[in-house]
Amino acid sequence: MKKDCIQTTIGQERKKDPIEMFHSGKLIKVCAPMVRYSKWAMAEGYGACLINKPEVVQDMVKQVRNQVENPRFSVSIKIRIHDDLTRTVDLCRKAEATGVSWITVHGRTVEERHQPVHSEAIKIIKENMSIPVIANGDIRSLKEAENVWHITGTDGVMVARGLLANPAMFAGYEETPLKCLWDWVDIALELGTPYTCFHQHLMYMMEKITSKQEKKVFNALSSTSAVLDYLTDHYGI
Repeated sequence: MKKDCIQTTIGQERKKDPIEMFHSGKLIKVCAPMVRYSKWAMAEGYGACLINKPEVVQDMVKQVRNQVENPRFSVSIKIRIHDDLTRTVDLCRKAEATGVSWITVHGRTVEERHQPVHSEAIKIIKENMSIPVIANGDIRSLKEAENVWHITGTDGVMVARGLLANPAMFAGYEETPLKCLWDWVDIALELGTPYTCFHQHLMYMMEKITSKQEKKVFNALSSTSAVLDYLTDHYGI
């Protein structure tokens, strides 16, 4: 019997065919497959190179759809763009025809890293789609999010690094408020979050509110108790 949810597994094996990941009866969490651009992923047929294989993307979407009885179950993809934007529009149209619910577009090509995001390209893709399109790339403040939304005409925006640095961004804060730090501390301690993850997120959140010397000291801390002592001594939390 089909279910309205799919058991999710973290896939770390380097399978030769991405479709193999969907034939085990489980949905593999592939971590934004068309955004990642590590050399091994590209070489093995994963990652951003999938934008050049629309038939594979279609088959992946079909495999997910076939496992879920509820037609309202959301299936989405996240992609980068081609140099030839007509290829990206064609990919998106094929994905839509196959049953994708919505598409997130990171406005850079596979080769681009820190170059400006091509907002006009995202706008063109949006204008050619019937399903929701989400804009992504270098959004680090609420104002930037609103600007990107207006420029691209998309149905929303997706933020990654900007929210890592400031989880309160969409509440209008320009930098992480102290209350947000303590909320994260409380959540992490309650859930038993591994130290590396706990510390790393604090490093992100404190980026704009600490000096270079403070960063050096804080980033070198190696235990939860040391972190708690530091926050208490410096911020009275």
